[in-house]
Amino acid sequence: MKEVSCRILEMFFRELEKKKLPPDRLIEGVGYPLEHFQNKHERIEWSAFVRMMQNAERIWTQAEIETMGGSWIDSPFLRHIRLIAGALFTPKQFYHWLATNKKTQASGANQMFTNATTTVRDVGPDRLSIDLTVGEGYELCPAFFLLTKGGFRDIPRLVGQPIASVTMTDIEGGARYDIVLPPGRNRVNPIRRAIRWVMAPAAAARELDDAHETLGVRYAQLEAARAKLALQAAQLRTAYTVNQLIQKDLDLDLTLETIAKALVEEAGFPSVRVELDVVVDDVKIVRSLHRGDGGAAPLERALDGRGGLRTGTLTAFADPSANVAEREELLAFIVPSIAMAIDNAISYLVVGEYRRGLERRVVERTTELSQARDALAETVRALEEAKEIRDRIFANVNHDLRSPLSLVLLSVNEARIAGDLTPAATRTLDAIEHGARRVLRMVDELLILAEGREGEVRLWTAICDLGDMVAAVAEAWKPAARAAGLTLADDIQKGLLLRADPNAIERILANLVSNAIKFTPKGGTIDISVTSSGDRAVLEVRDNGPGIDADLRKRLFGRFERGVRATGTAIGGSGLGLSLVKELTEAHGGTVSVGDNEGGGTVFRVELPLATVVADGEQAHAAGARLRPSDYGIATGQPELPSVYEPTGTPRATILLAEDDPDLRDRTARTLSTEYRVLAAPDGVVALELATLHAPDLLVTDIAMPGIDGIELTRKFRALPRNRVAPVLVLTTFGGVGDKLAGFEAGAVDYIHKPFEPAELRARVRSQLALRALALQLLETEKLAALGTLSAGLAHEIRNPANGIINAVGPLRELLPAEAIAADTPAAQLLDVIEHCSRQVAALSRELLGFKRGVELTFREVPIETLLRRVKSTIRHALVNIDLREHLDYRGSVSCAEPLLAQVLTNLLENGAHAAGRGGWVELRTGVESNRVVVEFTDSGPGVPEELRDRIFEPFFTTKPAGTGTGLGLSTARDIVLRHGGTLDVRYGAGRTVFHLELPLERSA
Repeated sequence: MKEVSCRILEMFFRELEKKKLPPDRLIEGVGYPLEHFQNKHERIEWSAFVRMMQNAERIWTQAEIETMGGSWIDSPFLRHIRLIAGALFTPKQFYHWLATNKKTQASGANQMFTNATTTVRDVGPDRLSIDLTVGEGYELCPAFFLLTKGGFRDIPRLVGQPIASVTMTDIEGGARYDIVLPPGRNRVNPIRRAIRWVMAPAAAARELDDAHETLGVRYAQLEAARAKLALQAAQLRTAYTVNQLIQKDLDLDLTLETIAKALVEEAGFPSVRVELDVVVDDVKIVRSLHRGDGGAAPLERALDGRGGLRTGTLTAFADPSANVAEREELLAFIVPSIAMAIDNAISYLVVGEYRRGLERRVVERTTELSQARDALAETVRALEEAKEIRDRIFANVNHDLRSPLSLVLLSVNEARIAGDLTPAATRTLDAIEHGARRVLRMVDELLILAEGREGEVRLWTAICDLGDMVAAVAEAWKPAARAAGLTLADDIQKGLLLRADPNAIERILANLVSNAIKFTPKGGTIDISVTSSGDRAVLEVRDNGPGIDADLRKRLFGRFERGVRATGTAIGGSGLGLSLVKELTEAHGGTVSVGDNEGGGTVFRVELPLATVVADGEQAHAAGARLRPSDYGIATGQPELPSVYEPTGTPRATILLAEDDPDLRDRTARTLSTEYRVLAAPDGVVALELATLHAPDLLVTDIAMPGIDGIELTRKFRALPRNRVAPVLVLTTFGGVGDKLAGFEAGAVDYIHKPFEPAELRARVRSQLALRALALQLLETEKLAALGTLSAGLAHEIRNPANGIINAVGPLRELLPAEAIAADTPAAQLLDVIEHCSRQVAALSRELLGFKRGVELTFREVPIETLLRRVKSTIRHALVNIDLREHLDYRGSVSCAEPLLAQVLTNLLENGAHAAGRGGWVELRTGVESNRVVVEFTDSGPGVPEELRDRIFEPFFTTKPAGTGTGLGLSTARDIVLRHGGTLDVRYGAGRTVFHLELPLERSA
């Protein structure tokens, strides 16, 4: 509902003109245009009026607002009232008349403000009181009551009297006005009234004459408006006719023809020319059309399609006698519709081209898929054949391995029988026997699995007392449990007879107990129980270890399956044990399952059928334990091995050796102690403590160790201030490229595969110590080297011989005998080292040269998603065990020199992965801000200290350990980004360091 008349607001705009202020100051936020307020017949809502009064209070003082309320008495609207009031009313009578209309019972104020209510009371001859309230639910407006106060003060002037004295006080829902009239002014002089009655008609006639004059002006304005409306109606009819014609067809050429014809025949232009030249979705469209004759004044308009794309121009020629302004107005009115029709026709044309191309691609893709399906079927058949051949070869090879292993064990036994063995010789024989038995156990298990794959697991069955067999095996494993800090208890029901293979039953139990010992932490308990359930014997092995996660349980009994905890620590195993348990159990007609132990941990349950028939006189197989804990890599005691191995003479250097296998640690340390002082550590934690105390010259480490693994040890070792140039050699059985790259990324310089030749190990140690000495000399030299031009010149000099070495490695391999450079030979390893090192030198020289500016870049549009995918593919080795979180809010193109920008992204992503470390995360985010492409990198690493925020972009400054970074990566990256017109800096958000990269969304010409 609109409660306020716009007639009352006229005085505010008059006062704004006096102050020379724009009307917008008063109507800001009101919600109506100025034209609405200028129409006296319009009304507005009370809330809009309150907002307007709030604006007024910022323009005028309270005194000025009160004065404006009094000035309303002088408005033209009250002119006729002033004539009549002066002749008929006293001031008090006029207050009563204004407050209450006799016919409608509505006050005069209520006509201006429909939500306002007035009440008048006489309180004396020259005094009265008026209450003014607004309706319930309406917001009070202080400026409204000030305006009213000014009006009540000046009302006596309407009857030719002096102003009244008005006092305003607040009441609930409004205000009370106590009015004191000038004394003796409350009666109308009869003579004066008579004179006014005589003068009133003349004044009224003058008012009527003024009103007639005003009406004449208003009539002329209405006639002009009527003519303008007639012109607009004609234009609308013409535009409608033109639009109806041009919207009939989506064919581009027909649309252009129709447009030209409509403009000539319907719009009345003598001639029209339409020209199109645009590329849409790689489809170039060019058209030119001219229709009609004559016309003198060319009126040209641009044709813009969706997104502001300029599609062409329209030129209409006006008749010399025509009103050019009207023609311009008509053209401006209908050109948007014409541009839309042309844009629709262009879109239809492009969609048609795309559909035809898509149909061709569907046919091509269908053909490709059909060919791929046939090729895949052939591949599946070939794989099945290869799998069968592989399994047969695998079984044959494993059979052949048993003979030399048996020979090794027999030789060890003969050596022991011969006697006169020194303690060192005894330890050596023990190590040989343990190793041979472990390999033999693995060979046996692989043979069983190979047979199980072919469905031919062979069992040599006999009557066995399961309780006696389990008791014997449990007794054999108790020392190993005690050595691991565990308690092994058994609860065995005797007299349960099975027809089973005793060796297979022992192997089932040994695998389950060995797993329990490996995965149960110190202080834990392992319980073995044998019970019966119906016609089945039940064997259970319980532990209170960490348990098995749901994901691993789904594949627990598969081959080569190992949990995250096993693969991430030094817990040994091939992942075949539980698969073997399943094969052997099912070969006996039994079942195996896994569940949660009460109170935490795991329970393995094996059920085997009891013997139903036992021949008279058939004796149970004698119980015994053939398999030893050492066969599974589990020690039965803690051997006393030295932690420091001293050479007989003066040591050439100090070497730190980290290896968890005690036998291998002892033999490796003795091999190296002929020339060096060796510090031997059983795990990564102890090794790091020794490195901190002794600052060794070289680290030799295994990968899989308890505490921290070899990769993490390498990283932390290289981070120690005194060990930054100390080389790291990794002893490993993992030969994958990813494992090697992880080691190199952590700081390792060489890998030695187990088993290794002692001479090779000593040779590699000597080589790396020599390189370390050279590196220390180079570090000292680099401190004195100049930067800038000298770096670039040095890079030129290094690159050529480095490329020479790289190019010579291939021919050198061809010249050497094949057997000399076979895989894992010293010559092949050294050639790999030479090639790797020379390529590193060549890469460094290229980086130094690339740091120089002045080369003109070649830019092209590349989708940012494609560029990032290529970068991730290039450095996938660095992202191993890294959680890469991508938020690609922008997937469009970026204008760039692709190889250089790829180098920048590679550097930032590699740095993030390096900072996050194994198990960490790197977040990659793209977006658009202020017409610029934004790429941000955040990681879970420690971040960049704020004091290094600017220094990290300085050439040759690096926070990485010495030898692992040139200090040119980020400086080169920033240089490349600047040459792209972008920025690269470090920011901080949510407690993390953010590398923030910005590039222009569009390159300027």
